[in-house]
Amino acid sequence: MSPVHRASAALKLGLSLTLILGLAALPAEYSLWGLWALPPLLLVAMLSRLGFKALLSRFALGAPILLGVASLSLLQPHGLATSLGLLAKSAISLFTLQLLASTTPLSELLRTVRRWHFPQVLCETIALLARYSGLLVDEARRMRRARSGRTLRASRVRVWLALGNSIGLLFVRTVSRAERVQVAMRSRGGV
Repeated sequence: MSPVHRASAALKLGLSLTLILGLAALPAEYSLWGLWALPPLLLVAMLSRLGFKALLSRFALGAPILLGVASLSLLQPHGLATSLGLLAKSAISLFTLQLLASTTPLSELLRTVRRWHFPQVLCETIALLARYSGLLVDEARRMRRARSGRTLRASRVRVWLALGNSIGLLFVRTVSRAERVQVAMRSRGGV
């Protein structure tokens, strides 16, 4: 356990939210100033003994969304500067959230958020998401195994079509399972 892992969840969450809100409040023409937050964040990553390879692979998962949002701002006046600033602020915010999620258990974050009197519905939704995300991953793994068992060799186009169909089917199955869970909760007196 590193010192960053042992720090209180309230401190880490407060600092993360302060940094993200501070970056969001920066005017567009000064948004590259947000890059000054990068060295302290890298220091925190080193102190927490997190593997940079794992952090980069997680960052790569969110990078397409960041690039999509930044590319949309290219259509505005002064688009390149706005796009670069938005990309920098978003990337630092994403990295901050990754550090927070990697160094703090979700149960501690939920406890802190409840102590800060966030809406109860939001806290319960996050708790359910954390609890049932494993089920979603298991369902996706079963679907991928079934698809690979039925497919011997296919072109890239067919693989992408099958992947799109699988994502749609996974969404339908997830909604169906959520409805069953909701019925079960209501039958036990839940809301």
